[in-house]
Amino acid sequence: MTSRDAIHHPGPPSPEPYSVARGTARQVRVTLPKGAVLMQAVSDAMDAAGCDSGVMVVDGLKMGPFDFVMPGPSNDGVHAAWYSATHSRRSGHIQAGTAIVGRKDGAWWLHCHAIWTSETGTEIGHLLPDAVTLSDDCDVTLIAFKGGVFDVSMNAETLFPIFHPTGGEAKGNAFIAKVSPHADIHGTISAMTQEAGFTRATVYGIGSLIGAGFEDSPPMASPISEVLIDPQARWNRTLSLPMRCVDPAGNKFGGTITPGQSPVCVTFELLVMADPE
Repeated sequence: MTSRDAIHHPGPPSPEPYSVARGTARQVRVTLPKGAVLMQAVSDAMDAAGCDSGVMVVDGLKMGPFDFVMPGPSNDGVHAAWYSATHSRRSGHIQAGTAIVGRKDGAWWLHCHAIWTSETGTEIGHLLPDAVTLSDDCDVTLIAFKGGVFDVSMNAETLFPIFHPTGGEAKGNAFIAKVSPHADIHGTISAMTQEAGFTRATVYGIGSLIGAGFEDSPPMASPISEVLIDPQARWNRTLSLPMRCVDPAGNKFGGTITPGQSPVCVTFELLVMADPE
């Protein structure tokens, strides 16, 4: 069975396996304040940083009441995948989390996948940014990107409103990217980074996969998932891509992605930043 047999989207296949906007990125430490709602706190931080888009690494964030969804099958007869019902928790502590930050209808918007501990144990899921409260001040890292914008628009293939990179410059130390359905995530990141001419780089990103093969752990069979790239992901002429995944049943998987075994399901959003020489 191919990935297109497992997941068939309602619209025509994307003409390109990925789209990219080149620009310049820098690391900025920002404080998300206690009592704030995550979306508003991130919006304020983005305004202060003066950037166009970015990635916020929210490891260590302490949450008060928050809502999230899991990956799930579609029941509308249109989409190839969907989300679970909304789940709520009283509090949580993020172990690892990545938020892709861009624009939706002109305002800041974010897409965040994370691993956290709560009153029910360890969970992985998709945080709803307008329904996450911060229970303490937290210093986090923003990879502030200038020169291109992650902008939400309807995707013709999947019929999901998702981030698409727009704009871009001729050169720079980073790029933002969207990977299309069915493209192998390992091979596509490798191709984009080679094209950018980066010798060494750090890779940030979140998305969904149609199954996943790992070099060092059992595979994930589910064609529907939510995933995030671990902070240790690096390009050093070849790609090391550790990743965490969760399926609709809440089963958790993780390890270093094997090339050629992990096609994208709905989308994958990335920021790749060259390491200083």
